[in-house]
Amino acid sequence: MNISIVEKDITEIEIIKPLWEKLNLIHLDKSVYFKSKYESFTFDKRMESIYKKAQKGIIKLALLLDNDKGVYIGYCLSAIEEDLGEIESIFIEKQYRKLGLGDKLMNNTLDWFESKGIKNIEINVVYANDGALPFYERHGFYIGNYILKKK
Repeated sequence: MNISIVEKDITEIEIIKPLWEKLNLIHLDKSVYFKSKYESFTFDKRMESIYKKAQKGIIKLALLLDNDKGVYIGYCLSAIEEDLGEIESIFIEKQYRKLGLGDKLMNNTLDWFESKGIKNIEINVVYANDGALPFYERHGFYIGNYILKKK
């Protein structure tokens, strides 16, 4: 398997749309209280906040490319605003999971934050997506607080 990390500019963000849509379906499936949010959530809506962050900060888009097939199979979208680093979205196609590729993407992103002097780093995880928590814990992320939303 010949997989590499390819970095793209925000102007090429449409590349991740099909992958992001699969992630949104996972969030829809996992969501306990806010399924309607994910049913109506679109890629364009999600990217509005990314474009806003790009105006004030820096965006990093790292993609996993299966060189043998010539297809993108995962991505990590991250942002820096002032002194806060945020992993906005990370996804890997199901058949490529459990191969260490998530670790590869995460380490690439964490190295980027470190190179920019960013120590305050966050990621939001959809409630009930408990299966993702051990992955983030391996990379030093722990639950800091719960944010409750009125339905």
